[in-house]
Amino acid sequence: MKLKFLVALAVLGMAATPLTAQKVDENLRTEALRLKSIYKDEEIVALQASDTYDFQVNRNNALIVKEKTSEQYLALKANSFFTIRSYFSDQSRIENYSLRTDNGRTVVHDKYCGHIQEGDIFYSDAQVCAYRFRLELPGQSVFYNSTTTYDDPRYVTKAMFHSEIPVSDRKIIINVPVWATVELREINFSGYDIKKTTEQKNGIISYTYTIRDLKAYPSDKNLPGSLHFIPHILILTKSYTINGKKTTVLSSTDDLYNWYASLTALVAEDYTSLKPIVNQLTKDVTNSDDKIKAIYYWVQDNIKYIAFEDGLAGFKPEPAHQVFYKRYGDCKGMANLTKAMLSLAGIDARLTWVGTQRIPYSYEIPSLAVDNHMICTVFENNQQKYILDPTENFNPFKINSENIQGKQIMIENGKSYIISTVNEEPIEKYLNESRWNFTINNNVLLGTGKTSLDGEVKKILFNVSDNIKKEDLDKFLRQVIAGNSNPDNFKVMKYSAFDRDNLWDISYDINLKNQVYQNNKELYLDVDFEKDYKNEKVEKDRKVPYKFISRSFKKTVAEVEIPKGYKIDYLPEPYRVANSYFAFDMKYSLVDNKIVYTKEIKILKSILPTSEFSNWNTAIEGLNKFYNDQIILRSND
Repeated sequence: MKLKFLVALAVLGMAATPLTAQKVDENLRTEALRLKSIYKDEEIVALQASDTYDFQVNRNNALIVKEKTSEQYLALKANSFFTIRSYFSDQSRIENYSLRTDNGRTVVHDKYCGHIQEGDIFYSDAQVCAYRFRLELPGQSVFYNSTTTYDDPRYVTKAMFHSEIPVSDRKIIINVPVWATVELREINFSGYDIKKTTEQKNGIISYTYTIRDLKAYPSDKNLPGSLHFIPHILILTKSYTINGKKTTVLSSTDDLYNWYASLTALVAEDYTSLKPIVNQLTKDVTNSDDKIKAIYYWVQDNIKYIAFEDGLAGFKPEPAHQVFYKRYGDCKGMANLTKAMLSLAGIDARLTWVGTQRIPYSYEIPSLAVDNHMICTVFENNQQKYILDPTENFNPFKINSENIQGKQIMIENGKSYIISTVNEEPIEKYLNESRWNFTINNNVLLGTGKTSLDGEVKKILFNVSDNIKKEDLDKFLRQVIAGNSNPDNFKVMKYSAFDRDNLWDISYDINLKNQVYQNNKELYLDVDFEKDYKNEKVEKDRKVPYKFISRSFKKTVAEVEIPKGYKIDYLPEPYRVANSYFAFDMKYSLVDNKIVYTKEIKILKSILPTSEFSNWNTAIEGLNKFYNDQIILRSND
């Protein structure tokens, strides 16, 4: 369930068949011209799009949900291609669909239906049907209709307004019988002109949400999870009453846990095959922490993580011995294997549910939308001790990964559960420090450097390095240490082994020919070749939050020996700015016969909200001004 799954599909390999030429309605041609002036970069828009959720009972008097989708697409350009994707899972099915022209004829199209796949491994609960067609002329339109049935209302969790193309008229309609209790929570509506009406007729309460002229889903880079900022409706099905019998669906957090626990209880475990590896890993190890670390690292290193992206049917973990045998699994399977191996080693380990940073909800909301990931929590003397996420390759023991820091977790506790919170790691755990020592020789900045990497950056680089050929590693390391400079200016002398528990040290020689400029008796000196965040302003028209790769703490200390016969004529003024989201602190000082440059940049929160864009851009302006202000040395002659 963790979010490393691509929405892009192998649909691109299908040959597209053009829509049969048809007479273009003049009104639609005129509308296409009007919309083209608004959406200049778009090929296709939706004139109307609606999703209707009907809560019904089946022949067994069980509650089901039918989602009916109706969309009209309009071409703004000639030879416009479009692919409609409809997702389903083991708990839902596409009952029917149609693609027709405005005169009712079936549109010839390519179709792909099947499991989403990575390599030879299928995602068992994430499936898609994709329909690709072409509109030959501006003003041509296509009508798409489909019906998807959900046999269990738990899996109907939210309704989204946005799509990948603009929509002129967007509706979400939710029809709830009076005998069903369904709560609708309106999320991120602020800033959007969404109209809501409610009508009760023939025992059905209809909630209709309408928005006009909705732009496409944002294409900005560095987006956080869409649930943080995109308007949507959480659909919480709590209970229903048929023939006087009340059936609870998910009315409370207790119900949510009981349902999760009922699924884990169905897992048929056989620990026989796990005992030899656990005995091997813990042989002659008496310290419980060392046992935990040995098992945790073994799962990271030996089980390939296969992610599910919102594959909502997959809440039942795979048996630990099957994950061990296959050497791959999703987060549930890897968490379950970690728990099983720790249990065999005498450690109290428990399955734990969590929503990653992509999800903004807490367990106050009884919904499958609250979490998307499973991990493992270790207890000692009935006290929570460690949180382990085996899907995070190279994540150190006792360090919580960025992806779940600050998030609520639900820990199994027999017939009950424990709600806890993952601690945020101090920013010092993210420290990446570089130290440079320079001399000036013939207007060339010569020196040695050492960069020590920790935190999320180290983990990311370990993962990248692990997939690089040995002969390409040197080039990669030079790119890492060069920042905005030319990697050819650096020669890697040595680097430490990959080790989760220690800093990753890279030592190198530096030869910079463009950092010193002589003008008569003056030397102009630019020490910082990295220039972190130089010109990284947020675009003025950006309307959505900005997501950094992770929190970070970058520290640089550079020492430059003043050449014989020179003295300092000018040192740039210090630059400092700090708030709860970021902090910049850089300065120059004179120590003995050396200029000492110190730079500290802290990204304290991984998401920068739109309210902070102005502060950020002002800070970047000040940062660039500091970077562009050079040291001046003057000859004594």
